[in-house]
Amino acid sequence: MKRLGLVLLFFVMNSVWAGDFLAVDDAFSVSVVGDGTELVVHVDIADGYYLYQDRYNLIPQDGAALSDGLFSDNAKVKYDPNFDEDMTVFYHSLDVRHQILSDQGHILLVYQGCADAGLCYPPQKRLFSLSGEPIRVARSVPSLDLDVGSGDAVELSSPVITANTSSSVPMSGLTVLSALIFALIGGLILNLMPCVFPVLSLKAMHMAQFGQDSAHTRNHGLAYTAGVVISFIAVAGLLLLIRYFGEWVGWGFQLQSPFFVAFLVLLFFGMALTMTGYIEVGQNLMGVGQGLTEKSGLTGSFFTGVLATVVATPCTAPFMGSAIGFALLQPAYVSLLIFAAMGLGLALPILAISYVPALVKRMPKPGAWMDQFRQLMAFPLYATALWLLWVLVELQGSNALLKVGLGLILFSLAIWPALTVLPGQARGKIWFKRLTRLLLLVTALSMILDQRRSVDIWQDYSAALVSQSLAEGKSVFVDVTAAWCITCKANERVALSGKRFERLVRDNEIVLIRADWTNPSPAVDALIAGFNRDGVPLYAFYSQGDPVAQILPQLLTYGLVEELFSSAALK
Repeated sequence: MKRLGLVLLFFVMNSVWAGDFLAVDDAFSVSVVGDGTELVVHVDIADGYYLYQDRYNLIPQDGAALSDGLFSDNAKVKYDPNFDEDMTVFYHSLDVRHQILSDQGHILLVYQGCADAGLCYPPQKRLFSLSGEPIRVARSVPSLDLDVGSGDAVELSSPVITANTSSSVPMSGLTVLSALIFALIGGLILNLMPCVFPVLSLKAMHMAQFGQDSAHTRNHGLAYTAGVVISFIAVAGLLLLIRYFGEWVGWGFQLQSPFFVAFLVLLFFGMALTMTGYIEVGQNLMGVGQGLTEKSGLTGSFFTGVLATVVATPCTAPFMGSAIGFALLQPAYVSLLIFAAMGLGLALPILAISYVPALVKRMPKPGAWMDQFRQLMAFPLYATALWLLWVLVELQGSNALLKVGLGLILFSLAIWPALTVLPGQARGKIWFKRLTRLLLLVTALSMILDQRRSVDIWQDYSAALVSQSLAEGKSVFVDVTAAWCITCKANERVALSGKRFERLVRDNEIVLIRADWTNPSPAVDALIAGFNRDGVPLYAFYSQGDPVAQILPQLLTYGLVEELFSSAALK
């Protein structure tokens, strides 16, 4: 009952807090006017709210063509903790003017804003005709959105333009119905996991002792099912609470958030390691499970269901990954429904046995096949982690692959069973293992989860750009690099990136130019040959218009770069 009370308390608090903020269309009232030659987008912004300039986009559709937008002059620059950088924003109102270059088709307007109090809205999308009329799209897919009738026409307001205009983002094409089915199947498969099967077997054998007393057997089956389902709902409440507070610190855009995607990579990778047997989690709870199953009365059956949920958590099964990921992106009531379905799937074998006691004789017996099945089921989780890593690279660039990949290696080393403290070991060895594990774990989590956005201050190489910058008397730093060059990536990480490097470049007015030699390039070939070199890394610095470049060593330090840039500024 305490767990259920916490869940109810969460939803009451959520409703109260949600009322403190305006609906997105009340916070940002959009109107569009087109006269055939010019299109004007006007947004009335409520007090205490603001829109991002670089999150504004007008996308032509079906043959439409427009010029780049001319923004109104009321923009201001402010530090935004949601993106950890200075952002150009608009308060009170925003006007953007576009010249209409083709009067065919329509436009897709994309914008995003936040409240000063901390809430950030997902990116909003609206369709308009070139005359400024909103284009409505009728629902063709059933939705569980209680705020809109299933047959009504609604404006597009979701982050993804689909026939289902719920504010939630579909994950890998899942619908609520398919997510419920996946959750049910995933919960059912959980019963085959080594961490759950012993509890299931003991409970089934215990229920078989009731013999022909069908009413007694059914009551115990229902009590067990209630324990499982309520426990899953409690887990859902905890996850939703984390998700809710995450939105307040900029974690609200889920799969559009590099931090969230990196967390999912770590989560799925960790679950896969568990299922392959690299680490064992939850086995110490088995003895407790046996004690609970031996309790008499419905209380014992209920708490056996609770225990089954606890020991099932580290043994996440196939289909559950997609269902859980989808649930975290949905409104609260949908999330609870999906987790309840997952719990029902876990409870189904016992529930079936309680109604058909003869089924207990057909239950597969524990054996070596259980470990092999568990290991086999790890490979879909590895594949999911790989896909999420690809998504992260799309969001953050190729550097994320090396950074997160090294972090996962360090994470694997941190949980290496050889670092587990064993009874009877010397105190010095115990402290060595604990300290080593802690350092590895902190470093790994830092590398994986540190997905702060960085401003690209580099320009692509061209000989004309170098000549023009030198003619203007500017200092120019040329970095000749390649994605497959490990030394290049190490130098970028150590000496050519980060807040202090960006500040150094800004303070000394250095023009940064990057020549990418990842693929064959005649221009970069000529650049390298011009310095009598035959490979990368290659670093050349031109001081304040001097056409003669200074060649830097192949191994850089930040101190070397700082001294070079600062001395050039003093000339």
